[in-house]
Amino acid sequence: MVFTDRHIHEKQNIMKYDNYPVIKVLLPYIIGIVIAYKFDFQKTDGSVILFSAVVFVAAAFIVSSFKSYRLESVQLLLVMAAFVAIGMVQTYRKYTSFAGECGFEGDFVVRLMSGGTQGEKSERFEAEILFAGDSAERKGRALLYFKPGEKARKLAYGDVVTVRARLERIEQPHNPEAFNYAGYMKRRGVCFTGFVREEGFEKMGHSPESRILEIANETRRRCVSLYESAGMTGDELGILKAILLGDDDTLDPDLKKSYSSAGVSHILCVSGMHVGIIFMIINFLLKPLDYSVTTRIFKSVVTTAVVWAYAHVTGLAPSVTRAAAMFTFVAAGQALRRNTDVFHSLFASLFILLVHNPLLLFETGFQLSYLAVFGIVLFQPKISGIFKFKTKVAKYFWELLTVSVAAQIGTSPIAIYYFSQFPNYFMLSNLCVMALSFVVVVTGVLLLPFSMLPVAGRLLSRLLTAEIRVMNAIITFIERLPFSVTENIDYTVFQVVVLYATVGCVCSYIHRKKRLALVSACVFLSVFSLSFPVKKAVRASQEGFTAYHIRGSTALGFFAGGKCYILSDSVKCVSDRRYEYNIRAHVRKRLLEPVVVGLDTLEYTDGPLVKRERHVAFMGKRYMIVDKEFKREYSGIEGLETDCVIIRGNPWIKPEELAVTAVFKEVVVDGSNSRHNADMWRDYCVGRGIPVCVTGERFYE
Repeated sequence: MVFTDRHIHEKQNIMKYDNYPVIKVLLPYIIGIVIAYKFDFQKTDGSVILFSAVVFVAAAFIVSSFKSYRLESVQLLLVMAAFVAIGMVQTYRKYTSFAGECGFEGDFVVRLMSGGTQGEKSERFEAEILFAGDSAERKGRALLYFKPGEKARKLAYGDVVTVRARLERIEQPHNPEAFNYAGYMKRRGVCFTGFVREEGFEKMGHSPESRILEIANETRRRCVSLYESAGMTGDELGILKAILLGDDDTLDPDLKKSYSSAGVSHILCVSGMHVGIIFMIINFLLKPLDYSVTTRIFKSVVTTAVVWAYAHVTGLAPSVTRAAAMFTFVAAGQALRRNTDVFHSLFASLFILLVHNPLLLFETGFQLSYLAVFGIVLFQPKISGIFKFKTKVAKYFWELLTVSVAAQIGTSPIAIYYFSQFPNYFMLSNLCVMALSFVVVVTGVLLLPFSMLPVAGRLLSRLLTAEIRVMNAIITFIERLPFSVTENIDYTVFQVVVLYATVGCVCSYIHRKKRLALVSACVFLSVFSLSFPVKKAVRASQEGFTAYHIRGSTALGFFAGGKCYILSDSVKCVSDRRYEYNIRAHVRKRLLEPVVVGLDTLEYTDGPLVKRERHVAFMGKRYMIVDKEFKREYSGIEGLETDCVIIRGNPWIKPEELAVTAVFKEVVVDGSNSRHNADMWRDYCVGRGIPVCVTGERFYE
């Protein structure tokens, strides 16, 4: 960020609403997006909303014809209402759901909309369904997994392929508070997924939707090939692909976690810094063209084209599109010899990107990118002015540090909300790594042309490998320091809003020195502080039972008194991947302390939980676990009374037989059962009016 947004404009006045007319349409437009997305307005007729927008605009023009000062506010309200409606219409257009069955099988004609992502068991492509028999309702996008092989490896962006597969809707999360991958993919227009066998597809031809994207995909593939031919391999190649090309699919998960824990995960994605480097290089090379208006315009066009070409090659990540859009305004300002106001660039780029794709508003990377820039622009100059250094080296590293702190101020509340952790040594890691990452980027760019020269390519490759290894070593060292990360932080949406209100008031006080802003900041901070004991008291009073869905395994959660007792046959500790993926988010959101108990534990007592073999008593309710051994152990026994029966591991006993052995009020069928077994128990219970929950179909909580 030091090489991008910080140098756009050295001195900025505090943002004033009246100085930025685009805010007057941007804010209502965002409100319209949120309304359409959150309240499911996409199911209504979009033409009705569009007609409303036209009516509002027409009314605004009529009001303006009266030329009355008193009616200006009415005119503004009508325009804002129009943009609320426009935001709803745009979201309606982008966020339409597919009609038709939940799953269907047949022959489809698809066009591949992405390059292949190679996994251990499949090649993954995003595909647009062009033809699906006689049903137009089935057209849309799907995530297709091709069986790996020579045939699948030859597929590329833009190929038109006939496939025979069964398409299923992408599964909704099976556990409470789990990441909603189906919702994430739906925002990208993808609702279905399917597996394609090696004999189940044939390439028909090549017809890319966008020639520009095809060139970008091919350029990215050739860049990777050049790096590999120069000798880049392993983690070093993975880091380089992530930093320069925006491809982190081959990056080691543990290494990625280390960067996140150290507070420098932003280095592993293409950001404004990279775009700024490209912009500065092109700007420097074309500096001789600054002598006339015509040549300056030509220079601006070339610079903008190169910046957007790089953005396409890196996959148009939110942070890159934001930076590319902003530098487009900078290039235009240079051509016209006008200073570029960073706030104008920020708001204009935000509006343009949201008009193109309103659903970017809900992308984490998009939110963090803009919040980081706002934090830098608003706070960095003031923080930087605290100390003055005489040497250039000291000034450079001080600016690095202040940019890091300012960006953290802008992003910390929402980053904690999403990731539930805070990197305590973020200043140290950014100070050590940011300068080195800049060197890695420059060396990586130089390696591309020099890779075709054997000796020079090998030397640069070894130098780049050494740079990346040093950077990884620094990150690993910082991550392993005591108290490097504060984990399990839980912020609600309300707390995030209050915290940003506090930050906003502090910013206003710093720039305008108004006492009201300082008092407001204190009030908001008090509300934020008081929300924690209130939230903890409310959640500690909650009690209940949850059956988590883990395929092939059992995990039962009993929570009360601030603890969650997890009875499981597969989750052995809180560092277990099954716990991380399926249970952790739910326990964290409830502010509970996890206590893991083996399901095979014969006797266990702690607080309200009492376990004796397969029987559990908790908060006045009785639970009985039925598995394969149940029929043998309870043969000949009748009349057992229990409140809830938990079916696990495909028990050999049939529902009719269990009804003789035990009297029960409800049934839970967990993820350790086969589909056939789950269907059998569901059908039996539904036929007799017994409440039943199959965890793969809905939450039991």
